[in-house]
Amino acid sequence: MRFYISMAAGAVLTLLAAELVFQLLPVSSGARMEATSDAAPYARYLPQQSMSYSYGWALGNAHRSKVNQQGFNNSPDLQDHAKVLVIGDSFIESLMLDQSQTVQGYLGASLHGGVYAASASANGLADSLQIARFFVPRIHPRNVVLFVEPTDVSGILSAPLHGHSAFSMSGDGVTVRHNPYRESSAKMWALHSALLRYTYYNLKLPEWFSGKFHGGQAQPPMDHDSYAQKRQAALQYYLEQLRLLGGEYGVRFVFLVDGDRKAMYANNRRGENTWQGDDRTAFLAMVRQYGFDVADMQPVFERDWALRRERLDFLPMDGHWNAVAHRLAARQLLPMLADSVR
Repeated sequence: MRFYISMAAGAVLTLLAAELVFQLLPVSSGARMEATSDAAPYARYLPQQSMSYSYGWALGNAHRSKVNQQGFNNSPDLQDHAKVLVIGDSFIESLMLDQSQTVQGYLGASLHGGVYAASASANGLADSLQIARFFVPRIHPRNVVLFVEPTDVSGILSAPLHGHSAFSMSGDGVTVRHNPYRESSAKMWALHSALLRYTYYNLKLPEWFSGKFHGGQAQPPMDHDSYAQKRQAALQYYLEQLRLLGGEYGVRFVFLVDGDRKAMYANNRRGENTWQGDDRTAFLAMVRQYGFDVADMQPVFERDWALRRERLDFLPMDGHWNAVAHRLAARQLLPMLADSVR
C-alpha cells in the first residue's frame, strides 16, 4: 500500500512541479469566448481580454496581446464611419504579431486611422457574411476588405463549428446556419492551468487523439462534379448577398486572396500546394464575374519571393502570414482604397 501511496504522491508532486514551470513559460493562454446567438452570430473574445500566444511544443512565436471592446484582436475599438473594415480569420487577427505589423495596421497608418478589423480563428466565408451583415449597418464602413485563404473555399460545404456559421443547402436554396456557442464552466476552470493549456493549445493532443482513433470514420470524399456544383451554389449565394448589402449601404467590397505559398516555395513541385484542386481559380473567376475588386496576392508573393527569397509566413511550423506578407498585402490594397477614403 505504501508503494502505491508513494507513487501517487510522486505523480502529484511531478504534476505540481510541471504546472509551476509552465506557469512561468509563454504557454498559450487560451481564449475566453463571448457567447454567440442568432442575434449576434459571429465568434469573438470577451472584451478587453489580455492573451498570450505561442505555437507548438517549443512555444514558438510567443506574443502577448489585448483584444478590443468588441472582442477582436489587433484592432482599435470599432467606430462609426469607418474608412476600412477588414474581415477574416486567424490570418487577420494575427495573435503572433503586433497590430502595427498587420495589414489593418499598415493601412491604418497610411490612411491616418479609421481602419478596423473583425476577425476570429476558424472563420469561413459564411462567418464573413455574418460579420458584414452585423457591422456594416452599425459602423457604416466605406470599404470592407474580405480576406480569403484556401480553407475558406475547400471547407465551404463543412458543418459549422460552435460559435461559427456555415452555408446550408436544401430544396429551397442556400441559407446561412449558425451554431451557437456558450462557454462551459469546465473550460473556465481548465484555463487556469498552464499545464492543461499546454497540452490542449500547444500540443493539440485532443486533435491528435481525435484523428488517431476516429480518422477511419471520415465520410468518403465527394466526387468533383457534385462538389463543384455545390461550391458554385454556395459562392453564388455568398456573392449575391454581399452585392445586395453593398448596394443597400453604399459599401465597396474588396477581396484579399491568399496565394499558393507552398507551391511557390517548392517551385511548383507536384503535391506541394496550399490551395486544393481548382478552388482558387474557380473562386477568383466568380468574384470577378460579380464585379468585385480583387487583391490577388499570388503574383505579388511570387515577385517578392523571386527577388528576396524572404519567407512570407512561419512555415513549415505555422502557415500564418508574417509581417512581410501583411505589408505586401497592405501595399496592394492601398491604391484600391485611397481614392474612396479621402
